Amino acid sequence: MNKNQRIAFWSTFIGFCITGTIGIYFQGAFDDLSLGGSLILTSFYLAVGYFIHKYIRSNPEEIEK
Repeated sequence: MNKNQRIAFWSTFIGFCITGTIGIYFQGAFDDLSLGGSLILTSFYLAVGYFIHKYIRSNPEEIEK
């Protein structure tokens, strides 16, 4: 990945993490969070990060626009 793709990936991924965390915070997801719940949440975030990475790598012409 070139520099623009890395910037696009990290900005999209961090934006998703912040937006997703704020969205589920207001629903009360962190009121009684256990170790299992935090592992599920982390694995979900990593799975979304993988698909964002895959999309950005496969569409370099979209990133350069």
